[in-house]
Amino acid sequence: MNARNVVAPVVAVEPDGFPADSPVWDVLWLADLRDVPADATWPRLMTAPHPDAVGSYGHLVEVWVVEHRGQPWRWWQRLAARRLLEHDADGRLVWEIAALTVARQVGKTTLLGDLCSWRLHSAGFFDAEQLVLSTGKDVAVVREMQRHHRLRAKQDRVTYHVREVNGQEEIEIIADGSRWMVRAKDAVYGITATMATVDEAWKVLASVVDDGIEPTTVEATDAQILLVSTAHRRATVLMVGRRARALDHLGDGDGPLLLEWSAPPDAELDDRDGWRQASPHWTRKRERLVGQRLEGALAGESDDVDEPDAIASFRTQWLNQWPAKRLKAGKGEPLVEVDEWEICRGDVVDNPRVVVAVEDHAGLGAGIVAVCVQPDGRLGVDGWCVSTWKEALADLSTLYAEHETVRLYAGASLLVRLPPGMRATAGTSTLTRATLPLMRELVRAGEVVHDSPDLDDQIDQVRVTDSIGGLTAVPGVRSDLVRAASWAISAAHRPRRTPGIH
Repeated sequence: MNARNVVAPVVAVEPDGFPADSPVWDVLWLADLRDVPADATWPRLMTAPHPDAVGSYGHLVEVWVVEHRGQPWRWWQRLAARRLLEHDADGRLVWEIAALTVARQVGKTTLLGDLCSWRLHSAGFFDAEQLVLSTGKDVAVVREMQRHHRLRAKQDRVTYHVREVNGQEEIEIIADGSRWMVRAKDAVYGITATMATVDEAWKVLASVVDDGIEPTTVEATDAQILLVSTAHRRATVLMVGRRARALDHLGDGDGPLLLEWSAPPDAELDDRDGWRQASPHWTRKRERLVGQRLEGALAGESDDVDEPDAIASFRTQWLNQWPAKRLKAGKGEPLVEVDEWEICRGDVVDNPRVVVAVEDHAGLGAGIVAVCVQPDGRLGVDGWCVSTWKEALADLSTLYAEHETVRLYAGASLLVRLPPGMRATAGTSTLTRATLPLMRELVRAGEVVHDSPDLDDQIDQVRVTDSIGGLTAVPGVRSDLVRAASWAISAAHRPRRTPGIH
């Protein structure tokens, strides 16, 4: 098996953090920030100062922001910049990659935009032309982060050239050629950046940074990558993995820099101390806001379009609690994106005519999928996993007994194990390669409605690659339900007729 196909667990074990009065922070460049203001909170988890650090350029950026934008940073933004811009005795930045994670609406977008803008204007400081690259979960969120800076630059056409092509927004300093680019996450390859930022990084694949951004920063002097995100239950291995490594080295500075404001994993939903630990900036207005969001979550209202579970949404959005474990799929791409799949979630109505598919899980059980046409013409999909072949046969017998017509597909290895009364079409790898693209197309078109937690989990984990004849599921994670679903959906699909116009 190719090493890149191996699926390895990434597990984050949280150590105790270092409070503001810990001797870990006895360094000159943090001395004026150790006295935490009443409206602020010290990070619950923050990496110790880098062993090579002798100072920080953060205070210079604070002054620059006031002069350039006319508004000082909040205390926590000053702290974040001090940590990010620590340097060694030769004046070189010591952190190559950093992760910043906070709850919603505390000013992280302002901080991120200011850091990018300062770096854009720092060719003289670093003795090199600067290229700042900003990407994220989608172009819209990054474009909005840069918007105010573009508007200011457009007012000074002598100093700046501004490009506003959709998805390729850019600010260039005419005198030295330094640029600040906005790019989609799949358009970052080959761009040599001196600073790269990834916003809402929970939804960005690790390969975007590992294969697209990081290799280009190797030769750039003082290059840095900044991952910024609020927590999410369906986070990719990018943030979970980098966070896990940072937690392993929280006290020695040998991993990425981590700056995290979050509630402890065991915090109760209504624990106001937990609310504060996730919010570096705190006001009575924010306390009321979080309280209102909790009331909404308890009533089933989710703040996150990517998270239908209201309680999980509250824990990630407002308590900033990250999942402890994530499986890493090292190759491929999702069959469908999470938001595309979530949009298709709904109640499935039974139908006397049903297409059923069953597929083996390496001899350790099976996945069963039932698909039937809904009253509105969509394809209703239900699926579940069983631990033994005996259970699978019992469920198949029930499906036959409860429906007038059953059309059955079975994995090639299961055909000989079916009883005589169950005739099935073979589900082969060739069939899978052909049916996975159609399943993707129908989900994206909204032609599918589903209600299956087991299938949700596999859709979240499975990755596919292009192959001759269609798509292939990357080995290493359980995919029997996804394969079975593709067979059944394709068999049940009947293209809707388009009325002729004469």
